[in-house]
Amino acid sequence: MSVCPYKNFKEKINNYINELRKPRIEYGGMPACPFVGSEVDKGKLMIDIFDPSENSIIDMVEKLKKSDYDSALFAQVTDHQITGEETFQYQSFINKTLRESGYHNLKCICFNPNDEFQIRQKSPYFLINIADKKVLADAHRRLLRTKYFDNMTKKYMDYLHVKEEQLKKEEK
Repeated sequence: MSVCPYKNFKEKINNYINELRKPRIEYGGMPACPFVGSEVDKGKLMIDIFDPSENSIIDMVEKLKKSDYDSALFAQVTDHQITGEETFQYQSFINKTLRESGYHNLKCICFNPNDEFQIRQKSPYFLINIADKKVLADAHRRLLRTKYFDNMTKKYMDYLHVKEEQLKKEEK
């Protein structure tokens, strides 16, 4: 008899979030995700399971929009092992689906335990984060003015679409 891998999923996701909250050398002594902590502490992050055999990502977004949450983290149920190479393509597909469904203000970021970057490998599931584009852009701009990217590999900075020129401009 096999055990459901999504049993206690919220506990596993919260444990992962706690990992993201810890200061790390590779992120300039900052947490990997410096903003998730306050969102969790304020009760503004929806954590739920997304099973594509039961509903669509748009159904999940509509559930988020009807709630008091500001953003969501969905653990996707899948029998298919999504490779690290497929993560970005899938993320792009979800973002296109959001735009085509009228959710131009939302953006998706995926976290895959099969990604090559260490902090993402610790994810207990394939996670889909849905958040407001402006909030994400503002957080990104604020990070550019910190030491967050100082110890990052060029490969990971490229993955995050951060260019050296951006860091220099933001320092001024």
